[in-house]
Parts: sequence; structure tokens; C-alpha cells
Amino acid sequence: MMRKQMKRDVVIRVRDLVNRFGSHTVHDGLDLDVTRGEILGVVGGSGTGKSVLLRSIVGLRLPQEGKVELLGYDMLNITEADRTHLNQDIGILFQDGALFSSMTVAENVLAPIREHTSLPNELAEEIAALKISLAGLDLSAATKYPSELSGGMRKRAALARALALDPQILFLDEPTAGLDPIGAARFDELILSLRESLGLTVFMVTHDLDSLHRDCDRIAVLAEKQVIALGPMDEVRHQNHPWIKEYFGGPRGRAALASVPHEEMGDPAEGARV
Repeated sequence: MMRKQMKRDVVIRVRDLVNRFGSHTVHDGLDLDVTRGEILGVVGGSGTGKSVLLRSIVGLRLPQEGKVELLGYDMLNITEADRTHLNQDIGILFQDGALFSSMTVAENVLAPIREHTSLPNELAEEIAALKISLAGLDLSAATKYPSELSGGMRKRAALARALALDPQILFLDEPTAGLDPIGAARFDELILSLRESLGLTVFMVTHDLDSLHRDCDRIAVLAEKQVIALGPMDEVRHQNHPWIKEYFGGPRGRAALASVPHEEMGDPAEGARV
């Protein structure tokens, strides 16, 4: 099975996207490119369709109009065979984790391995244990059920499952929501570490200003049914748009900025930091 060669190593390409719910239009002509190896943070006010955009990209929602390419596949005209193949190249961490409550952590991580591969049980279990460890969990958590885990541990368990098949792209929907500041910071550090060690591309929907500062190479701002700003943090936060000025220039935005060492801030002229 051959994939199309991506121009400029763009792994996600969205053009003229339209999403409607009845008479309510969420996206109208939205464009967005995501390049291989970057961490992109997607932000916007309530109702701007951040999660809807994510779901449209991964094929969980069929938009009314537009074009979505994911790793070279046309997501609006993808065959079942190609979808099965693509599902092995993407990992998704939903906001609530979406773990199977009747399964242990190990069983949750094993589920996609058993669904998409024919590996022997012993090897599959070794891979699941590796992913659990990679996600920052002690292996003692493998036998626990989601109800026995803290919020931070559930996030990590869901991350381990998202990494089960060695994806190229990791989709995160509000990954630090509900975590205390220490837990959120540790999760951010984990995402950066995984990007460096596994070469992941990360598409992250978040409202967490600290995560945006710590993790993201570029930020896409959704407003007015489109992407109104796209670039490194230091470039985006200076855009003259009311929502951007309020979001990044308010007390929480200033506090998040102050917590980042000066040398970590990207120079807009140089593009995203590495």
C-alpha cells in the first residue's frame, strides 16, 4: 500500500473545512497545516470547535465541506482498508481518558495491540508493559482498574494505550484538564520527552497556558469559524485580536509567561523553538 508523498513534510492538511450542527456553523473555510515532528497547540474560546476539528481530522466526524488529509490519506473518501491501516499510525487521548472501566490498565493497553496485530500473547504483553512504563506509570498500576487510579494516573494509562501501536501522530484533547499544577507540569514534561525519543508529531487541544508555553512549537488560534492566528507563542500572543489579547494578556497569561525562562521563548524571526 503506497501513500502519497507529503509536500514540505506536512502530515495534516485541512482546507476549506466546514462543520455545521443544524443551522449553527462552527467552522467555515478553515485551513490548517501541521508538519512532522512539531507539537501544535490548538486554542480558542468556548464553542470555537477545537474538539470538533480534532474529530474531523481523525475521521470521527464527517464535515459538511472541505478537504482533510492525514498522513496522505483523504479522510473524506478513505476506504475501510486504509482506515484500518491509518488507525495504527495515530494515537488519540480523549479528554476523559475513555478507558474501558471493566478492564485493567494492562488490558486497556493490550486492546489495540490485539485488535490490529497478530502478535503472540507473551510479546504483546511485553509491549504493553513497555508502553505503561513509557507513559510514566509504575508497572504495579498494570493490574489496577481505572476506578482505582488517580486522575493523573488515568491520563497516563490512556496515554500508554494511545502509544500502543507506535503511532506517528498523537492527538491530545485537553490532556492536563483536571490535573493539579504539579501533575500537569509532569505530564507536559512527559509529552516533550516522548516527542524527542519517539519522533512524534503532537496535535494538542488545550486551554492550559502553561502547557502552551512549555510544550508547543506553534499555536493555532480558533475564532470567527477559522484559524485566525498560527505561529510560535511569542508571535501569536502579540496579535491584535480581542480574544488573543484577553487570553494571553490577562493575569493567567502573564503568570504563565513569567514562569518560562527567557531563553526558552522562541524568537518569532526564527520560527518555532526546538
